[in-house]
Amino acid sequence: MVHQLFPGSRSHAEPGFAPMTEELGAWAAGLLVSQAWAAYQEGRHQEALAAADRAIKAGEQEDDPVLLVRALRIQAYTLKAIGDHPAALARSTKVMALAEDPATGGRLDDPLAAEAVADAYWGWVEAALFAGGMPVRELFRVLEAGDRWLTATGHRDWRASLLLERALVHRWLGEDEAAVAAAEEALALVLQHPDAPGFRLNSFRFQLGDILRDAGRDAEAVPHYQAILDDPDAVRWDRRVAHQGLAWCALAAGDPGTGRREARTAVQLAEPLGDEALCNSLDALAEACRADGDLEAAWQAATRHLEAAGRIGRHRRPYYAARMAVDVALDRADLPAARRLLEELDEHAAALDADTGTTIYTRETAQRRQRLTELEKTSP
Repeated sequence: MVHQLFPGSRSHAEPGFAPMTEELGAWAAGLLVSQAWAAYQEGRHQEALAAADRAIKAGEQEDDPVLLVRALRIQAYTLKAIGDHPAALARSTKVMALAEDPATGGRLDDPLAAEAVADAYWGWVEAALFAGGMPVRELFRVLEAGDRWLTATGHRDWRASLLLERALVHRWLGEDEAAVAAAEEALALVLQHPDAPGFRLNSFRFQLGDILRDAGRDAEAVPHYQAILDDPDAVRWDRRVAHQGLAWCALAAGDPGTGRREARTAVQLAEPLGDEALCNSLDALAEACRADGDLEAAWQAATRHLEAAGRIGRHRRPYYAARMAVDVALDRADLPAARRLLEELDEHAAALDADTGTTIYTRETAQRRQRLTELEKTSP
C-alpha cells in the first residue's frame, strides 16, 4: 500500500497567532497563516482550515499573491491530512496558476511564496496520486515542470521532495527498482540540504522504508523506521508510521506477536490524526491479528478500516480496506461476506488499473476470487 507523506514542512510561516477581527490587515492575515499551521500540526484540522480560509479571503481582498499562496499551501496540506485530495489538488493548482500568470508571478518574490510554489508542484502530484482519475504516468510531466521551475528560480537544492514524489509514482506503477533509486537519492539530498523546504526528514525515511519493503528488502527498511523513533523531534505522525513499518517488518520476519504490538501502537497514535492515518495503521493491525491467529480481532480491525475508508471515498482507500476485509472473511470462511466484499473490490480494482495503466489490482482481486472458489468447493 502506498502511504501518504506526512504533509508537514520543514519550513513554513512565521509563528504567531492572529487576532480574530473581521477586517484583517496584511500583518494580521500573515499571523493567521501561522495560526493555521499551528492548528494543523496539532491535528486540529477544522481550525486550520477555517484560519487558512480567512487568510485566503484576505489575500484576495488585499490583492496580495504572497499571502494567497501561503494560505493556499497550508489549506492544501490540511485537506490532504483529512483525505480530501481533490480539494487539495485544486489548491495546489491555484498556486501553480498564480506562479505562471505574468500578472502575479513576478510579485511572488518573497521567500515564503517561493516555498509555497515549489511545494505546489510536489503537493499536486501527491494529491493527484490519491485523488485518482488520471493516468499515473502522466504525473512525471508535472514533476519535470517542477524541476524546470526550481532550475529557473535557482532552487535546485530544493529537489528532494520532487525526487521523493518521483519515487512514489514509480512505486505506484510497481517499478520497485526505480522507486528505491529515487527514494535513496531523495534521502541523500535532504541530508545534504537539511534547511530546504519540503517534506521533513522523517517522511523521507519512512517512505524509503516502505519502498524497500515493497521490494522485499524488509531488513534494510528497519533502520529507517528505527531512526524515526530515535529522533527526539519526531511528531506523532512520524512515530505512527515508524511503528507501522516495524509491524510489517516483524510480520515479514515471522514474528506476529511483535507485529501486533507495533501495529496496535500505530493505531493508537493514528486515532487523533484522521482517517488517512487510521486506514494505514488498521491495515497493519488486521494483518498482524491474522498472522497471530486472532480472526475475531482481525475482523474488528478490518471493519473499522472499511468504515474509515468509506468516509474518505473514491477508490484507493476503499480498495485496500475491501482487500483486507475479503482476506479476513475468507480466513473465517464467511463466504457471504467475502462475495459481497469482492463485488466492491472488483469496482475499485478496475478504476485503479485504469489510472495506472496496469493490471495489478485486478490480478489481486482474481487471486481472491480463486480462493473463494476453492472454499466454495469444500464448503457444506
